[in-house]
Amino acid sequence: MMGRSMRIAVGAIVACIVSGWAAADVGYRGWGPRVGLSDDPDQIVGGVHFDLGEFSPHVRLQPSVEVGFGDHVNSLLGNIMVSYYFQPQKSVTPYAGGQLTAAFFDPDRGDSETEIGIAAIGGIETRLKGGTRFLAEIQLGFGDIPDVKLMAGWTFK
Repeated sequence: MMGRSMRIAVGAIVACIVSGWAAADVGYRGWGPRVGLSDDPDQIVGGVHFDLGEFSPHVRLQPSVEVGFGDHVNSLLGNIMVSYYFQPQKSVTPYAGGQLTAAFFDPDRGDSETEIGIAAIGGIETRLKGGTRFLAEIQLGFGDIPDVKLMAGWTFK
């Protein structure tokens, strides 16, 4: 069952998303693959993300879907990430934010489970030739989702 502080955090994330929806720069900006590793469960993770633009200056909405394999469990994660992108330092832009995750875990033995959690996120993004962007990030999970994820990805227009 979701604790009080978890409900408050989920509510705050949803309120931030809904309150800024009227801004002018929300909309599809690109998509890309993402790959990485997670801890607890120890898995290889892969998926796809979508850049849906900024609903406030420098604040980007980027949902994703990921699958994980390993540690005697398969996982399917749906994520809604909201991050603040700091002013670029040359070609690298650092970012920090949060993510709401719904996770489905299917172990080799036992019953499957669906969990909800939040994650703190920090990373960097850099522009490559042709407008493609590369990202590297770390996610620290709270709740019954992976404790740590190290991810890399690309965003195409």
